[in-house]
Amino acid sequence: MRLPLRLAALLALLAGSLPAAEAQAEVSSWLSLAGGAARVGRSDGSSPVRLQFPINVGVGLQPSLPVIVGVGAHLTPYGGEGVDYGAYLRAATQGYVLGGFGVALDAGAYARSFDGGRGGLLGVLNLGVPWGGVIAVNYGRSGEGEQTVGATVGIDFLRLTVYRLAGEQQWPNVRPAWRP
Repeated sequence: MRLPLRLAALLALLAGSLPAAEAQAEVSSWLSLAGGAARVGRSDGSSPVRLQFPINVGVGLQPSLPVIVGVGAHLTPYGGEGVDYGAYLRAATQGYVLGGFGVALDAGAYARSFDGGRGGLLGVLNLGVPWGGVIAVNYGRSGEGEQTVGATVGIDFLRLTVYRLAGEQQWPNVRPAWRP
């Protein structure tokens, strides 16, 4: 029994000491915080306007592509209501991912921590502006027909720092994640 364990340890040690080629997998990612307002559709037929504060995180294909596809998760607290949470697919232009002008479209599903835990489909149109700025319009529709419509303004911290190539004359990014 000890011999196979020693052999496995020796093979692992040898494999770890072999030279490795440089990794070629470059990914894009995002982490954004925003604030705005939304008309929140409820099961009782009311649609109060509430503050919303979306938090989005995700990872996508390499930023060298003209269109970057990725997956993300969101958490959107609504003032005085509760939280929406869910997952989505994102398609973004290269300009958006690199912190400049561009567009990203999110499509996915959400669930609510309020109003009976109803869930539905979500779509978000994100307009990217230089320095990691994001202006977004979102739309959600539950299976029961309630609609939520909102708009936010925010910042994507990874588009501002790690991936930013826009505005390098004013503020150089000495170690961007990718450079053409």
